[in-house]
Amino acid sequence: MSTRQGVPLETTDFDDFDGICYTANQLELAMTTLARTASAPSLDIQGRKELSFVLADITAGLAAKLSSLVNAQLTAKKTSPKAVEKVVAEKVPGLLEEAFVTGLLVSKAAAEQRAVLLHLLSTVQVQSLGLTEKALPRDSAASAGAREASEDDELTSEAAAKLLNVSRSHLNTLADSGALGEIRRTAGNHRRISKTALLEYKARSKERQGRGLDAMMAASQKLGLYDDELAGVPRRASR
Repeated sequence: MSTRQGVPLETTDFDDFDGICYTANQLELAMTTLARTASAPSLDIQGRKELSFVLADITAGLAAKLSSLVNAQLTAKKTSPKAVEKVVAEKVPGLLEEAFVTGLLVSKAAAEQRAVLLHLLSTVQVQSLGLTEKALPRDSAASAGAREASEDDELTSEAAAKLLNVSRSHLNTLADSGALGEIRRTAGNHRRISKTALLEYKARSKERQGRGLDAMMAASQKLGLYDDELAGVPRRASR
């Protein structure tokens, strides 16, 4: 039987505001430590760090939503412990799915978490098959999928320069200035640049160029610089 400060949960007065706060805070504390306590005993220290990294945002978001859910139930009239338990049991699968999709699939910043998760799952699978690191080194086949997953949306400096139609030196200047977002470095210290960030920068540059060209033409026409060139050009009637 669950207790709060030695008092059975079934006899707790749920109209007691202190009890509500205590229960909600305990729930949030339990959920935010899930990444540290959910590790399988077979995971090594590095594996536990990887799992904590992957689950951190998911557990934090899930904890906040569950805390709000429980608070809403506890403050409702005629609420019993069993009713709270039933609502939580019904809502948790959907909340967990939402947290997983948002944290690992939809977020643009989740590429690294996905890569780490893939690496962790591969490592655990290798261990469960009884393969040694000599038979399948962690830095080879086990991590190849992780590297591939994280590099799917990344370009080399050369490819990035071609995409933006600029020189390599100018591309490197943009990268170092932070204009292209966070730049990943490989083991050989080569740049890897997010394709999404490159496309966003290209769109912004095109928009700036368009505004600049319009402003230049407007200023030139205002000064009469184009009058001679436009003298023989039929003008479209204004509507």
